[in-house]
Amino acid sequence: MEVVAIYALLLVAIFVGWLLGRSGSRSIKATPRLTRDISHEYFAGLNYLLNDEPDEAIDTFIKALEVNGETVETHLALGSLLRRRGKVDKAIKVHQALLARPGLETRLDDEARLQLAKDYISGGLLDRAERLLKELAQGESQGKWEALTLLVSIYQLEKEWHPAITCTKELLTHSAFRRDAEWNARAVHYHCELAERLLVEGQLSEARRQLRKGAGFQRQHLRGSLLTARLEHESGNYNSVIRECRQIAAHSPSYLTQLLDLMAASYSKLGRDDEFIAFLDGFIDKQADPAALQLMSRLIAETEGVGRATEYLRSHLFTQPSLAVAANLLELQAESNQYDSAILSDIEKIREVLLTHLANQLGFQCSYCGYEARQLYWLCPGCHRWDSIQPKLEKGR
Repeated sequence: MEVVAIYALLLVAIFVGWLLGRSGSRSIKATPRLTRDISHEYFAGLNYLLNDEPDEAIDTFIKALEVNGETVETHLALGSLLRRRGKVDKAIKVHQALLARPGLETRLDDEARLQLAKDYISGGLLDRAERLLKELAQGESQGKWEALTLLVSIYQLEKEWHPAITCTKELLTHSAFRRDAEWNARAVHYHCELAERLLVEGQLSEARRQLRKGAGFQRQHLRGSLLTARLEHESGNYNSVIRECRQIAAHSPSYLTQLLDLMAASYSKLGRDDEFIAFLDGFIDKQADPAALQLMSRLIAETEGVGRATEYLRSHLFTQPSLAVAANLLELQAESNQYDSAILSDIEKIREVLLTHLANQLGFQCSYCGYEARQLYWLCPGCHRWDSIQPKLEKGR
């Protein structure tokens, strides 16, 4: 990357040289000393580049490149390059110098402000970036919409969900964003973040209101459904819990694991345990989820005995070979106490190896950047994309 950046700087230097030659040919008689001074800086910068001193080259090019109507675009490009190379302080100086120039065209002034805000974000100066972006977002220029997207990213980073929702709603009034499923999903997530916090605090009616607002942006949203199931369980609406869980099982079966305990408890509260076992059996036939299999084997062991649960797992091990089924089967066989201590010890060690290997396989992974996690994140900590983390399935199934 360093080599690429240096070559990019070299291209900038060549472009600067072209500008200097062009301006020099027009005004060589009027300002010979100024042209000689700038040309000296230009060749000095090239010398620094050839001597592998990019920082000195950058300073020299900035000094050589006078801000005028013909070099504004070059300044913007140079500032962007500096930021990408991690030279945020120098990028800020370049963009501040542009904004200090009187009579800057509105389009270029907006672009310089946007670039300076990006510099501040890269440097962690979020309060300064927010002030700049708010000014742009209150205007009617084309830069308003990019300013709003950057504001949303700041509020998302700071977990300020109310202003994030306000900016997102304004973005969705623009035709370029209105039909964008990703931006509508973001709005749902921001309401879900508020609802999740309210659920923890026990403010159930306010949490329900936030979920309803989120549903106005996108219906059949997975996270909204999962939170609705939790909310209905906290409210004692067990039939509603079962309905939400069945919908999730139909549309996003790999996520039902998140709600199996709530579903089992809801069926139990209604005295419909047999119905839950029948549902779980049918679900496992379609989706051999490790958690569902383990729960099913425990329920059968409690109601029909360990022997019947063992037979159930053996049949699934034959039709759907799986490490999870094998580990559960070994656990039940160890519980049956049919073997001597040495065999039981071997069974336990084999089971531990299987569980360790299974733990390394399962979990969650981002489909975009590959980030792996033990728990479900709705916003990927790696690439900061919503809904990109998916449950990992056991290999070979």
